[in-house]
Amino acid sequence: MSDLGTSAVTGPEAETGGFETEIGGSAPGPVISERKQARRESWRLIRRRPSFIIGSAIVSIWVVCAILGNRITPHHPLDFRAKDSSGLPALHLSPRAAFPFGTDATGRDVLSRVMAGARDVLKIAPMAAILGVLLGVIVGMIMGYLGGWVDLVLSRIVEAFLALPVVLIALLAITTLGRSDWVVVGVVAVLFTPVVARTVRSAVLAERDLDYVTSARLRGETGRFVMFREILPNVSGPIIVELTVRIGYAVFTVATLSFLGAGPPPPSPDWGAQVSEGFRVLGAGIWWTTLFPALAIASLVIAVNLIADSVQSVLDAS
Repeated sequence: MSDLGTSAVTGPEAETGGFETEIGGSAPGPVISERKQARRESWRLIRRRPSFIIGSAIVSIWVVCAILGNRITPHHPLDFRAKDSSGLPALHLSPRAAFPFGTDATGRDVLSRVMAGARDVLKIAPMAAILGVLLGVIVGMIMGYLGGWVDLVLSRIVEAFLALPVVLIALLAITTLGRSDWVVVGVVAVLFTPVVARTVRSAVLAERDLDYVTSARLRGETGRFVMFREILPNVSGPIIVELTVRIGYAVFTVATLSFLGAGPPPPSPDWGAQVSEGFRVLGAGIWWTTLFPALAIASLVIAVNLIADSVQSVLDAS
């Protein structure tokens, strides 16, 4: 009996802290497995929602148009000019079989330009949204976790930014810094950061006093480790929802800036620029050059919002 008892406490397990190793080493495995299983289950539920399917289908169509561009458009969006029976440019043709979306002021096919115009929006808007969410997550994590005067100062800065008119500030910044894709991405991202930071701060405040955070602090983990390795995975739901929502807002913001002349210069088929060009002749009854680019913008924004609503509904229910 004494030999058995001695071997139970003096074997290799005792030298390496076997009891603690067994408990400490076996716990993370099931926890990680449960988290992965929960994520898989949530993703499965999201994919089955009709709103997600419809939104993804619409977004996929525009992504294909953006990637393939001129290779799938009926006509070249810049060089093609429709001709009438006498060989003269056919300007402002109304929608018909040969040109389902009609032609614009120079005889270019509106359908081809709408399809090609997806590239400019989908090249800028997702990058701006992703960058804005990354910055917002960092700022929000710092605000929520550190609290105190850091939270107070950053909260006042965030509130100041939220009080500013987004489009007006973006126009001012683009006019000052120059009109380029990277400038638009940076400006839109900075304007989105305060909104995301406030959302992340609220989520972190609900987590920072829980037992697992206290346990990490007692282990001597650094603040950065606790924020980004312990808390961040548990607030990923609101961040994912915020990202999808911001993409929709970014599409609308980029299109608005193009409409106001801060986007790609003519003859770019950018949707906002097309709406701006067509708006000038709308009073003459030429509605198709404005309607179809505007519907393209609306369809993409609505599709992204459908995806965001599906993600949020599933995450809220889990």
